Amino acid sequence: MARSRFRVVTDSTADLPEAWRKQYGIEVVPLRVHFGNETYKDGVDLTNKEFFEKLAAAAELPKTSAPSPGDFAEVYERLRKECDGVVSIHLGSNLSATVESARLGAQAVAGFPVEVVDTRSVTMAMAFLCQIAAQAADLDSAVAACEERLDRLAVLALLDTLRYLQMGGRIRKVEYWVGSVLDFKPVVKLEGGPIEPIDRPRTRARGLKSLLEHFRADLPVERVGVMHAQAPADAERVREELQKELPDVPIEIGVTGAVLGTHTGPGAVGLCYIRK
Repeated sequence: MARSRFRVVTDSTADLPEAWRKQYGIEVVPLRVHFGNETYKDGVDLTNKEFFEKLAAAAELPKTSAPSPGDFAEVYERLRKECDGVVSIHLGSNLSATVESARLGAQAVAGFPVEVVDTRSVTMAMAFLCQIAAQAADLDSAVAACEERLDRLAVLALLDTLRYLQMGGRIRKVEYWVGSVLDFKPVVKLEGGPIEPIDRPRTRARGLKSLLEHFRADLPVERVGVMHAQAPADAERVREELQKELPDVPIEIGVTGAVLGTHTGPGAVGLCYIRK
């Protein structure tokens, strides 16, 4: 196999389309999901369908954990035989210890350039950066292309409930209490910091409308994708509506993996995008 200039590494929370992984040779390091004493590698030992079936039957919310530094070091060590450097693009440090593990893993592989990018984001927003980096001419250009877009990444999501975010410690309890008592269908936003509830519609139909309205307020965009957790019909309706408004912007549809699904729960629909 010919030696490549550089390779892209990411983690399973990018929800990377399989076609992109194959086309660009992107390495995916899985996070872990723990149901009691059972541990699964996200996207490896557990399919999305199996995960949501287990989630529905679970008495307690599963735990999630970052890859170890050794997991990353093993991948970097293998890749040093195939390329001259790596750009490693990961789940935000505002959400997980994954970035820190990647940095420690990189330190363990002496003499091999590994540039770790903290996206401060998740899911297809990360996947977009992976694709953009993979298309760059060299390692420095790949890193620059990612860093130039970090402040323009955003994720909007409609959730059926705040329960999973609260149980996972991703929002304050008072925000959960207000949402649960009044049975809202919350709309939340992630934009480089904590996950923030930004609207509290009473019905799912109004929630989808709010999701689109908040997205339109951020136009124009360079890229946009629709993600869902067991809500394919709603995701397709959102994609079709957006495609009419943005005919020149390709709109991907993806499915959230087990780690993100742990915190959103079933029924979530999200928009991941890069503002212009």
